[in-house]
Amino acid sequence: MKRFGFILLAIAALLVAMPAQAQNLKSLGNKLKKAGEKAGQATNNNASQSNSGSSASATAKPGNNGNTWFVSQSNGSNRNDGTMEKPFKNIQKAIEMASSGDVIRVAEGNYFGLLNSGNIKIDKGISIIGGYNPDFSERDILAHRTYIQPTATSNGSASGQGTIQINVMQPNTLVVLDGLIMDRGNSIAYNPRGEGQPEGVETPMMQPIGTAGIGAPGVPEESVNTTETALVYIQTGSKCDITIRNCAFLNGPNFGILGSTAATKIIIDNCIFVNIRMAAVELRGASATLNSETQFTNNTILFTWSRLKDFGDMGYGFRYMPKMDSYLDHNIIGCSIFSGLDRTHVDSPASKEAERVTTCENTLFFLNRQADLTLPGGGMFLRVRVADFDDVEQLARVEGNKEVTDPALFNGKINEAYLKGFLGATYSEKLSYDPNSSNNTFRQAMGMNMTGTMSSKVSMFANHYPVEDALMLFGAVQGYGAQLPK
Repeated sequence: MKRFGFILLAIAALLVAMPAQAQNLKSLGNKLKKAGEKAGQATNNNASQSNSGSSASATAKPGNNGNTWFVSQSNGSNRNDGTMEKPFKNIQKAIEMASSGDVIRVAEGNYFGLLNSGNIKIDKGISIIGGYNPDFSERDILAHRTYIQPTATSNGSASGQGTIQINVMQPNTLVVLDGLIMDRGNSIAYNPRGEGQPEGVETPMMQPIGTAGIGAPGVPEESVNTTETALVYIQTGSKCDITIRNCAFLNGPNFGILGSTAATKIIIDNCIFVNIRMAAVELRGASATLNSETQFTNNTILFTWSRLKDFGDMGYGFRYMPKMDSYLDHNIIGCSIFSGLDRTHVDSPASKEAERVTTCENTLFFLNRQADLTLPGGGMFLRVRVADFDDVEQLARVEGNKEVTDPALFNGKINEAYLKGFLGATYSEKLSYDPNSSNNTFRQAMGMNMTGTMSSKVSMFANHYPVEDALMLFGAVQGYGAQLPK
């Protein structure tokens, strides 16, 4: 009987202890889960870094040990199985076949959607790695160029807001773009009358969005229509990481990278942006509770233009947008028709704005026309030069920034005729009004408003920048901006 009572007491003590033990086990489980998530993220990051290597012999396994697909314009077919020996012909076909976590390696050539038209649409967590030679035995993004370079005829079949569209809604995914040369210069219309063509620049000015004109040099189409399309448009759900590196964004009729993201981390590293209308980068957050984050490092931005040829608005390098923490470091931001940086958009409510973190460090500012940074106030905007960044409370860190004005900075790797035309770019209007003309005399007698005519002229506006010259900007300035991809 005593032994039975002892057993009952032991069982009772164990029951009392079980809730505390269960709680400890639950806490331990949560810690292990978080550690596992961090380890998984580190694995994703390490794998994405390995994908940028120069040898195709390395096995690329980001995410959960994904497959590797191969694409080659020169010897691929969409009826192949997507292996190295039998690659697909189109990136879009590989995307359709891939699963989240897979890698797509792309050989040299020009790719812009199925049937060589339209857009490239990414709806899952994949890595697209360009710059391989035709048999995938080596990788060099400048020697084996992977272009996303739509033709003029592709404009009619394009849809959405981007030449490449990243629309991923699954949580905890990773998208990588590495080694792609994105250029819409062959699908932009240029002024057929030759307006706005400085000496030595290879085309007249870009036509207004939605209007026709002549094509770029070497474009066979006699009539081209400009469409308002970003080179990359991003729209994501929660907890999606995006890395864009070693890429070129050239001759964009709208934005370089544009988008709205929810709780997303975006890394843009070692890229060049040349001749972009409106802004090179504009990314805003879309979550009501959690800011997204952009890390913009080691990039070169040159020649951003305005929305219209009157230079009245837009024309920015990088825009700090609401609900987005933005960290800038070791960039070159120059030749913006308005301002290198734009920090005029303010979060609401004020408590949300106070939480937003924006920085700019170790960046070279080069011949931005009106300002290096715009802020709210001062009439339309407050214009700030880099020498006064210490006084800008909206920038949490501003160490190491400099302003330079000597083109020798680029060691002869900037198109001199284009730079000269940009620095001298002017816009003018002429009003022709004769109150004594027969037309106005009649209108005045009838109590009607008199009329006149107005003509406008611009010396340069978003003219085509030569691709070969643009790619020379990789490694043009040691230690700042985009370096030669490894």
